[in-house]
Order: sequence, then structure tokens, then C-alpha cells
Amino acid sequence: MNQIVGGWQLSGVTLFQSGPFLAVVTPGADPAGNNFPNLEAAGRVDSVPGVPLYPANRSILQWINPAAFAIPANNIGRPGNSPVGAVVGPGTQAVSLSLFKSFAIKERVTLQLGAAASNLLNHPNYLPPSNLNLGTSGFGSVTNVQTLESGGPRTLQMTARITF
Repeated sequence: MNQIVGGWQLSGVTLFQSGPFLAVVTPGADPAGNNFPNLEAAGRVDSVPGVPLYPANRSILQWINPAAFAIPANNIGRPGNSPVGAVVGPGTQAVSLSLFKSFAIKERVTLQLGAAASNLLNHPNYLPPSNLNLGTSGFGSVTNVQTLESGGPRTLQMTARITF
């Protein structure tokens, strides 16, 4: 009976984290009027009060609501008022499990068989939007998924180990 019921090991890791904080910018704008349009502070946009940062039907094609931001006019004497990190990118959700069974072959010889799965539920984990330039094609769209082991697509692994 011990050969069937005993010797099992189950372990797991759950990963739930929010996405990175992102800043919406605009290319070529110089609202501060200091002739440094490529600096991050000079390239920030204005926030539109009362408009939600995310669209009502958020998808990978439109992760950020472009109507929530406006390109400030040049030479107004200040940078855009949208804070750095105003938008949060996609988060990561992954459940990884492993199951092992040990068998005693002889007094000092043990066989361990097992299986491990990363991202067992195969939840798609997206990378942050690659284009945060307001007013350009593809603004706020997610174009790739994570590929790292903990957040990438499901991977399965079978193992066998003899200990003597």
C-alpha cells in the first residue's frame, strides 16, 4: 500500500503581479519652449480631466484610451501635465506545479519520476505596449506576449532520477 500512496511530492508557485508603470509621451513636441523636445519631461502629454485612462472594452489592440491625453501646444512654458507612470501595463498571472513520486528499488536506491508545468493554465501574459507615442499609428496597442519561463506559454517537463 505504501508503494501506491506514499512518496508523493506536490509543489507549486503562483505569480500574480501588476504591470509596469508607463508614461505617455509625444514625439517632437516642445511645450516648455526650451528647444529640447526629445527629453522625457518635454515630451510628456497633457491629461484630459474626467476621461478614463483605459477604454471601456480594453483589448490588446487598445490598451490605453487615447482620448485621455492631449498633445500640448509648443512654447506654453511648461511640460505636459500627465504624470510619469500614469498608466499601468498588463500584469502577469501564472500558476506552476510539479508532482513527483519516489519508489524505493533497493535499500539505498530510489527512483523518482515527476512532471512539472510552468504556466499550467496557459494564461496569456502580455508585454507592455511598445508604442506610447500619442498620435502615432499603433499607440497603446500590445504586440507581444511574455516569453520568460514564469510568464510565457505553458511548458511541460518530465523527469526521472535515480539516487544511490
